[in-house]
Amino acid sequence: MSMKKTISSTVLAAALGVTVVGAVNAASAVNVQSTIYSVNGIEASIETISQNGKTLASVRDLGEALGADITFAGSIVTVTLNGHTVVLSKNSDNISVDGIAQKLTAPVTNVKYKNYIELDAYIKSLGGTVELDASGVASIETTGELLEDADRVDWLDVNRLIVSKDTEAGRVDYLLNVHTGKFEELLNNPNASELVVSPNGKKAAFTDNTGAVYVIDLATKASAQVSADTNIKPELVWSADSNSIYFLQGDKGSVIVKLDTADGKLTKVLEDKVDYKSNLNVSSNGNLFTYIVTKPGAVTAPSDKPVDADDVAIDTTGTEPQIYSFDATEKDGKPVKLTTNSEDKVFFQASDDGHFAYFVSVPTDGNSVLSSVGKSQALKVLLGDKDVLQSLIIGGKAYVLTSGPAGSNLISIVDTLTGESKLLYTVSDSVSEIAVSAGGLIAIVQDGKTYVNESGNWKQVTR
Repeated sequence: MSMKKTISSTVLAAALGVTVVGAVNAASAVNVQSTIYSVNGIEASIETISQNGKTLASVRDLGEALGADITFAGSIVTVTLNGHTVVLSKNSDNISVDGIAQKLTAPVTNVKYKNYIELDAYIKSLGGTVELDASGVASIETTGELLEDADRVDWLDVNRLIVSKDTEAGRVDYLLNVHTGKFEELLNNPNASELVVSPNGKKAAFTDNTGAVYVIDLATKASAQVSADTNIKPELVWSADSNSIYFLQGDKGSVIVKLDTADGKLTKVLEDKVDYKSNLNVSSNGNLFTYIVTKPGAVTAPSDKPVDADDVAIDTTGTEPQIYSFDATEKDGKPVKLTTNSEDKVFFQASDDGHFAYFVSVPTDGNSVLSSVGKSQALKVLLGDKDVLQSLIIGGKAYVLTSGPAGSNLISIVDTLTGESKLLYTVSDSVSEIAVSAGGLIAIVQDGKTYVNESGNWKQVTR
């Protein structure tokens, strides 16, 4: 929230046609209460008073909970949210809503240096609604027409998310402005794989059902085919310079291949006859490749019975996912196995230089823990005192969603070198996922709805 004091307050007051009704004496019996409201799906404590039978809410408290921009010029306050602008003055019953003068039932009242405004009129002026929910709590919605039923959310830049929806016809991708909630269609291709955004944020890659690779320009939304190769490509990974794409080739992910997006040239990086590679990571210099190998179970059955009979057994010994690293600069080099433990490994990512791998280790019993491993093959627990629900490595830091005290989850940042953890936010235990931008901006998914953090408040951006 920005604070501004200018000499233009008299001009603004004239424009408002301010009528001063009379200041409330701070010593008078005005009862200020803290009231719980559901603001765009998030509980918020707002200070309120009662005047002339109307509930007046703190302009600042409610504005901050909504994620509005609030500026001050003398006694004039300007509140901006989602394209709406409300201008008000303390002790006045006149306000300006998007340039049009309106009259309040009760005047803006100042108590102990805080302005209070008629709640219903304030929310309506900002394009919102106030209703009682099933539990009797007043629910405030100012989100307008938001994108519904988002299935996947990723940051594109400081202003936009790429939001994907799965429909009966296929997936549709949108660009969504986190400040206004406005969205526009980016790609509607029922045969397209998930979009993978380039490091420079200017383009995204995807494959179709034939295996061909396409790159979409995120500014023009134009797509161009960069490879007609028909091998299955279950994963795409951009190079750090955004000029090449690496992928695992074939339905078993056996071969690591490099694609030059300028001329479509394909170069095999590793073909070691080992199947079921996944979670490919490529170092910033393009030399180190880190990935997971998961061997399939062995099917055993009596020779005189079909394999679909009930007594067929699957031996899962040795099928636990293991992490490997391959250095493409070593002559005749071979992949190095970094882990041998039997625990499942999820949310796998490598460091930018490729020297360390980070993952959430999921034991049979107990907490899931954030761990790291390097070429020495020594496992290190980075966060183990809480149940880790998700981890994202951004800029050398781990952003983690963990379980918290009853009814809550925690969002923390962990130093991947020292394991030092810092709590960022306490959220509801119904928050199931986080998305983090390159600069550390955070979005959360709660009950299928997406919220972004603005000035310490969670603002709903999908419905």
